[in-house]
Amino acid sequence: MGTLNSKLAAVLFLLLLAQMGLATTNGTTVKACDILAKVEAGEPVDYSGVKVSGDLNLSQVAQVDQEFRVANSDFLGNVSLDGTIFRDSVDLKGSTFEGFASFDKTQFSEEASFSRASFLKDVSFRLAGFSRATTFRNCRFLGNAIFDNTKFDGNLDFKGARFGGAASFVLAQFTWPTSFQSAIFSNIVSFESAQFGDATDFRNTTFKDDASFPGTRFLSTVFFGLSRFDKGALFAAASFGGFFEFTGVEFNGTAIFALARFVDNAHFVGAVFHKDLSLESARVYSIQLDNVTFGENSTINLKDADFTKFPVHWGVLKDRLDYNGATYLALVKNYKSLEWFDDADDCYYQYRMISLTTEPWGWSKIADFISWISCGFGVRVSYVSLWCLITIFIFGVIFWAGNGMRRFEHEGLEIPGGPEKIENFRVSLVDAMYFSVAMFTTSQAPVNNYPVRFYRHLAMLEGIIGWFFMGLFVVVLSGILIR
Repeated sequence: MGTLNSKLAAVLFLLLLAQMGLATTNGTTVKACDILAKVEAGEPVDYSGVKVSGDLNLSQVAQVDQEFRVANSDFLGNVSLDGTIFRDSVDLKGSTFEGFASFDKTQFSEEASFSRASFLKDVSFRLAGFSRATTFRNCRFLGNAIFDNTKFDGNLDFKGARFGGAASFVLAQFTWPTSFQSAIFSNIVSFESAQFGDATDFRNTTFKDDASFPGTRFLSTVFFGLSRFDKGALFAAASFGGFFEFTGVEFNGTAIFALARFVDNAHFVGAVFHKDLSLESARVYSIQLDNVTFGENSTINLKDADFTKFPVHWGVLKDRLDYNGATYLALVKNYKSLEWFDDADDCYYQYRMISLTTEPWGWSKIADFISWISCGFGVRVSYVSLWCLITIFIFGVIFWAGNGMRRFEHEGLEIPGGPEKIENFRVSLVDAMYFSVAMFTTSQAPVNNYPVRFYRHLAMLEGIIGWFFMGLFVVVLSGILIR
């Protein structure tokens, strides 16, 4: 009987402890000083669903060796963990920080979880260090979120995070795979001079204000597929060391990749540019702009860009490319190396046309004008063919209308009526055209026709013009057929 009573007492004691635990983890208010006391005593901190009253300040605690867990709780005051080193895991998931939160220079040696946490005011992680996997999945940042000079040495998850205030990741280091997939930045965000050492995922991310990545280094693959930039997208001087994917991205503001460096392929397939795209002075290995949509007044700036391969058809760039002679000539060379000869010809033609319209009047402009109307700057054989036909037709009409040619069988008095009838005899228009073709192509009249009066000089002139256009035709045609 005594043994039974002892067991019953033990069960009741455990139930009492359980009830006490529920009382401290289910809506109970816990003082911040009590948490501090536990930390200073070297005891683990383990709360869930509590309200933490007062300001929690662990900045004077150099190191926390035990697990620190305050999950699904509400911090009513300010939180400062500046400079604290957490040797064990930190779990703050689902918690709400109603005051200012500061984690400057805080070191997290093990896994840290802030998933579903809500920061109602500003939060700062300046110079913080995360040594293991860290998650901010589905976090809400209603104030400014500062991660300047923060170092993430484990997998990082910001998937689905919401940034209501400004977000700053200036000089942050992301060593392991990082995901901002489906995150929303409602205010300005800056990743200036940040470094991503492994695969980076920004797919389906929304940037509602200016997004800045100047000097950012992506050392591995980076995905921005189906993301949206509502305002400016600045990637000036950014470096992309791996595959770069911007498939289906929508740029509602100017997209600036000036001075950027693309070591691998850059894919903008299906992207939408409502405004301008700048690749000025960028270094591009290969870029794809297939099925890209541009706004009505969008322009593309490739001034001083250096590209190994630029497999973008001229139809995409035509009438949108900011004029720069060196850029046009580089594109012509690029298209020839890709064996896209029609694109090379069209690009060169537009380059010469712009040069013609912008250069001042002088002998050079006159020579360019003649080059344009005669042969389309050497890339339009149709122009030469048309001029040949026009010349033959005009001279043929002149010979026929002016009665400027005779047939040998009508010489002398063979035709009844005497010389007067011979003088008034008119050859047919077909014979005149035949005569004009012969003069144009061989400078010699057919065996049974000859020009008379001053038409002899016109026939000689047509022969000279014919030799000019025939030679030009051969040169242009050879240039097109022999690449």
